[in-house]
Amino acid sequence: MERIVVFIDNSNIFKGFRKYDIKADYEKLKKIIVGDRELKKICLYEGVVYPISPEKKKWYEELNNRSGYVIKASFDKITSSRAIEKKIDINIAIDIVSFAYEDIYDTAVLVSGDGDFVPIVKKVKELNKNVEIWAFRYSLANALRDTLEPINIHYLDDTLSEIRM
Repeated sequence: MERIVVFIDNSNIFKGFRKYDIKADYEKLKKIIVGDRELKKICLYEGVVYPISPEKKKWYEELNNRSGYVIKASFDKITSSRAIEKKIDINIAIDIVSFAYEDIYDTAVLVSGDGDFVPIVKKVKELNKNVEIWAFRYSLANALRDTLEPINIHYLDDTLSEIRM
């Protein structure tokens, strides 16, 4: 059975959910992505502003306890009027490559359309691992799309009715 690890760039997909005015059920999202494969781990990466709101903390606990998500939060740097996300992409990249070397998965499932992941996708493929992308059509970088076969690209747009809360 194919072993997968799912890496979710939450700030990337959250923007898409907001754009389509949808509140997503992350348990349903997980089931759609995993299908009949063996889920080894599902990691959600997100920048958070300290202190964490009680609502956000409760959501993280529910994701972890009910759905088995590993929450990998990085604290954002605050400048005069806005938060600047720090270290999210690099943390995802380190885990994708490390888990490939550790032979934890056959397929890395990256839930993000960010073009910054192109070198990571290429490296993982060099390590004879499969890579699958789940992203919104509008936010999937052409360079990222071009690194994979079309069969390995899935659009979150097509799942909105299934993952809606």
